[in-house]
Amino acid sequence: MEESRDYRRTRQTLGRALRFCFRPRYRGQDHVPVDGPVIIAANHLSHIDPAFIMTATSREVNYLSKQEHFEGRLRGALFGRMGVIPIDRDGDASDALDAAEAILRDGGAVGIFPAGTRSRDGQLGRGRTGAARLAAATGAAVVPVAIRETDRVIPVGKRVPRLWRRFYYEFGEPLYFTAKEANREALREFTDEIMDAITTLSEEAGDYWHSRRLRTRMAAWQERNGLGRAKLRASLDARAQALRARLGR
Repeated sequence: MEESRDYRRTRQTLGRALRFCFRPRYRGQDHVPVDGPVIIAANHLSHIDPAFIMTATSREVNYLSKQEHFEGRLRGALFGRMGVIPIDRDGDASDALDAAEAILRDGGAVGIFPAGTRSRDGQLGRGRTGAARLAAATGAAVVPVAIRETDRVIPVGKRVPRLWRRFYYEFGEPLYFTAKEANREALREFTDEIMDAITTLSEEAGDYWHSRRLRTRMAAWQERNGLGRAKLRASLDARAQALRARLGR
């Protein structure tokens, strides 16, 4: 499913603006299949989460988002150009899932937050089975994505973003629904597999980007050099003692 012209233009324009205002860091975007149906399944921390996933890959990602986000002329027009699918979280979500399934059957990409809503404490909640149902119905690959620290950019309850903050997106290897039947137990098991993958990716992203920070790298350099100097000093002291012992004889 090719990227539409409107989506591409909006993605490129929005991407430039977002990268100017913020400092996103990505790893693993090559795990997103270049074609065929795919579901991007991520944890959810902030309103900006979908925008940075959409701009991180050349695939046209149609995100499921609560219908309240379509309120307002400007936001509604932007969401429409980006192919966002409105979902009624308090009512029947079958229409939204049917729309997502149709996109996947056409070889497109759909983005979904399995937990259903933003986390208020940064912890990953129990996943709902919507992503698993879509994967079972369409054979789509599910790419887990861990998002870290976007809640520091726009905390829950805040509307004004904190500019030039760093945050992180970690894309994992695709998962596939392989159960013979899409019953309740199989859907729950696959959903838990997706959520476990997101948790693991989040831990890996935290370790990796912490190791890349200048302060961490400087501390490691100082530790390595400190140990080197200590070994050199011990070696020189040992040689001096051996020399004094020979001269003493």
